[in-house]
Amino acid sequence: MIKVVKRKGKYLVRQGHTRFHGLKLAISEGANIPKLSVILIDYKNEIEEYLENLDGNRSNGLNPVGQAHALAHAVSLGYSVEELAMRYQRSTTAIRNMLKILDMPLELQRLISLNLIKKTLAIEIMLKYSNDHKMVLKHIEGFLPGVKNIETTTSKIVGIPEHNAAGAGPDTLNKGGPEKKNSAVTRKTLGIKRLSHKKTERLKSEFLELVESTHTESITNTQTELKFGRDSAHLFKNVNSNNVIFSNDGVQIILNDEKLNILLSLLNDENTAIIVSKPKLEELLEIRDLLKEY
Repeated sequence: MIKVVKRKGKYLVRQGHTRFHGLKLAISEGANIPKLSVILIDYKNEIEEYLENLDGNRSNGLNPVGQAHALAHAVSLGYSVEELAMRYQRSTTAIRNMLKILDMPLELQRLISLNLIKKTLAIEIMLKYSNDHKMVLKHIEGFLPGVKNIETTTSKIVGIPEHNAAGAGPDTLNKGGPEKKNSAVTRKTLGIKRLSHKKTERLKSEFLELVESTHTESITNTQTELKFGRDSAHLFKNVNSNNVIFSNDGVQIILNDEKLNILLSLLNDENTAIIVSKPKLEELLEIRDLLKEY
């Protein structure tokens, strides 16, 4: 099956390029093929044409970096992460993790393109160093000397899809790379010890339970006021909150039900607490979503 679109009076192949070239080769060698059966596609919009062309590129599939660029281009055309997840029957977390590849240092993207490091391991390393590119490269350089000098045949990253003038999708795939085979980066080469399956599952379940417990909802909108004398005012000097009010008499704090419940839980001698910033919590939730994929 060959799918074509009509552009400025000409028909352009959108799916079935290999079949089309095979037919032309057969005709050039004397085969009698007077007509070609094709399907004329009239796409609703540019994004549908792009994704249809991308989906048809299965015989020469993109590597993870190429896929990330392809998905990012789809998002730039107006497709949402949720729509992409539904189209490809993946979770939204899986799509977002794929897009995260583009936030990695170019050197790390090249390693993924050359299949010297797995995408999931690369994401783990990025999370470990809070997306600090210098720290990530320093860590990898310690186990794979010369990583910053990995060459490709062009200035572009291996695996980035080329888009034609109409933005209809990847036409070519740069398969350049060093002729000399490099050793793959694995957890072992990075000094990451693998835990037993039993211990891994236990840590995973305990971590998920811990992170899930960070989300609590207030039962009501009730607010509770607590007052502290002037002698305790210095304890609140580094607290950045509109709910902390200083006066000549001391300090007044206003707590909603959720924060009051946290405070009451801490009064229990059997409990303790781990305080994390909101950005760090978002990072923990990303790790949680990554774990749920496995």
